[in-house]
Amino acid sequence: MSANLKKWSIVAATASMVLLVVAVVGCSSNKGSSDSPAASSQPAPATPAPSGTAEHEISPDAMVPAGSIPEIWTQIAGEQTKLTAAIQNGQLKDVHHLAFGIRDLVVALADKAKAASPASAAKLDGMVAQVKESATKLDELGDAGNLSGTQTESAKLGAVLNAIKAVAGAR
Repeated sequence: MSANLKKWSIVAATASMVLLVVAVVGCSSNKGSSDSPAASSQPAPATPAPSGTAEHEISPDAMVPAGSIPEIWTQIAGEQTKLTAAIQNGQLKDVHHLAFGIRDLVVALADKAKAASPASAAKLDGMVAQVKESATKLDELGDAGNLSGTQTESAKLGAVLNAIKAVAGAR
């Protein structure tokens, strides 16, 4: 089973890299004539976390979901690639921000997908709950410095994301 997990991790990482390259190449050819950054690309002001574990759930540089389902998938793939790299490099302190970024993007994606196809709403809600649970586990495992647990949970997250893609598509 461990060999299958590694194969799926490699497949997911490769697919994420391909999507990231497509996004970067596509975005670089769409450069606007304005030299000023768009309002959505400017960082939001940092606000302190109230207390407890909330500091891990709210990031001052939180991901802002793109407009369409395919664009959100591109963002998810980019964050998944960063998550895989952080885990491979043993940078477990970065795992929670990346995991919660993926969670937030998946929630936005599911909302758009449910609006486009209400029949899939219940199934997507269940999968979103799995992503939320996985993000929380990744946060805990990363904070604890548990590399093997973080790797395993990341693979589980990848499998759930693939299942969501099968239901929601990349329309």
